[in-house]
Amino acid sequence: MDIVAGSAYLPERVADNNYFSQLTGRAPEWFERATGIARRRRAGPEENTNTMAIAAVALLQESSGLDLSDIDLVVGASYTPWDTVGTMAHAVQRHFGLAGAKAIYLSTACSSFINAMELAAAYIETGRCRRALIVAAEHNSLYADDRDEQAGHLWGDAATAMVVEAHVPGGAAALRVLDITSRGLADIGMGPGGVYLQPRSAGLVMPYGKDVFQHACREMETTARTMLGRHGLSIADIRLLVPHQANDRIITQIAGRLGVDDAQVARTIHELGNTGCASTAITLLRHQHLLTPGDVVMLVTFGGGYSTGCALLRCER
Repeated sequence: MDIVAGSAYLPERVADNNYFSQLTGRAPEWFERATGIARRRRAGPEENTNTMAIAAVALLQESSGLDLSDIDLVVGASYTPWDTVGTMAHAVQRHFGLAGAKAIYLSTACSSFINAMELAAAYIETGRCRRALIVAAEHNSLYADDRDEQAGHLWGDAATAMVVEAHVPGGAAALRVLDITSRGLADIGMGPGGVYLQPRSAGLVMPYGKDVFQHACREMETTARTMLGRHGLSIADIRLLVPHQANDRIITQIAGRLGVDDAQVARTIHELGNTGCASTAITLLRHQHLLTPGDVVMLVTFGGGYSTGCALLRCER
């Protein structure tokens, strides 16, 4: 499967550490020291998960010049929905007039984008679709309490869109998807209790941050090593590691456990915060200019609930 185009949408509003300092009484430096986050983007009052997803697709269309009329599968990925019936996938389908396309919404928390890629690959490889549009968006600030000292300062809002299709040797695609894998991990640690979002109750909270941290580090390392083993690769063969941008301390731990040089690790956590399932795609797009043909990229995620996912890509041009 090839990625033929991609884009990211970032809301204009910025919430820096001074804002959270005023709410909690903690020094602005504390937040960056604890998480590596200095700023996050926040959706405006007229924005939501669906509007940000539409904005990401519009940017993709504008930057790539792609005609979307032949899209026959739309996969929306998010754990912060605006509407659970008229989902993000359906909102995108309607806005862009993608008549006849399948519209599917899924969530595996922060692994959702990887699972959306996996689903699209399955549809393409079995001949059930020709070209798919994957859209991932998170409106974390809608559900999070900024006064929550444990996790309120982590969250950012953003959206991303990618068009994928069957691999064409010598085609125009910039990135080829070599392999994708995912696992549900609800049976380990605190599982569904580690991070949860209950709209009519406490909102988006992380009562067991230490459990999330420990399992995120361990499972992302395991998933990455499994992927390398499947392809007979070593970590030295990876030009760019793109981990889920949850916390810079997690990213540093994973890099250390894998023996990855810091120059090989892609980060957006400092300026965007935790943008949920959109984070790996956005981080990939922001670092794609560093790649040359033949370079191998690995995306690895960990989601609350728990879940993990990994994708291996190769730069084609």
